[in-house]
Amino acid sequence: MKLPFALWALACMILPSVAHAEDTSRAEGRALAARERGLPLTVVELDAGIIALPAAEVCPGSLDDCSTGEVSLGLGLRNLYEFGAIGVGAGIVWGTTLRTDEARGDDSLLREHSRRYFLVETLFRYSYLKLPDAEAWVGTCLGLVSIRDAWGVDKDRNPPSDVKFVGPDALVVGSEGLAVSLAAGGSYIFADNFSVGGTFRYGNWVLPGEPNTSSLGDVASLSGRVDVFDLVATVAYRLAL
Repeated sequence: MKLPFALWALACMILPSVAHAEDTSRAEGRALAARERGLPLTVVELDAGIIALPAAEVCPGSLDDCSTGEVSLGLGLRNLYEFGAIGVGAGIVWGTTLRTDEARGDDSLLREHSRRYFLVETLFRYSYLKLPDAEAWVGTCLGLVSIRDAWGVDKDRNPPSDVKFVGPDALVVGSEGLAVSLAAGGSYIFADNFSVGGTFRYGNWVLPGEPNTSSLGDVASLSGRVDVFDLVATVAYRLAL
């Protein structure tokens, strides 16, 4: 009685694994066939790279205290629907500045300023080159950008206890505007479903001409039209519809 039961238990463990492997193989095969025949595909992309604002006047304290240029780390997630050489979709990008600025105020407060970026955009791509294991494309993006400027003091950053008080830990000013860009990129397909690649984008953020101001007189870092360069590395997963 023990031997048949042991065999039955072993079969219960092996058969689901075999079935899952077969399903995975079929999915990979469908993705490859769909790409070769120009049939619809859905593509999920993860991006990581640099957002550069080389000519931007960044004024985190006041309009009389500005610096030129900004570099940030950006992370993105995009979902595309591809049919033949055309791709349309949407995505989000989250970025954080690579520097922390000192902010005006009493020296004992140790005020600091930080900045975050958040983009929501629609995408359009045209793949002008499609090879069995590589592709290249050009495209455009249109969306909205939100910039979060925050000023905090040392007491909020380094609380003396684990007690969490109700309320924000920083003084925050938000700015919203239009984001439009042109892009070019390519990818190398190293498996039926997966690819790696890169993207270069140039765009404009169109923000309010007069920067928003906090109750303490701190002003938003960016205003007006801002030139933006974006260089990212991409990992993508394709799935046939």
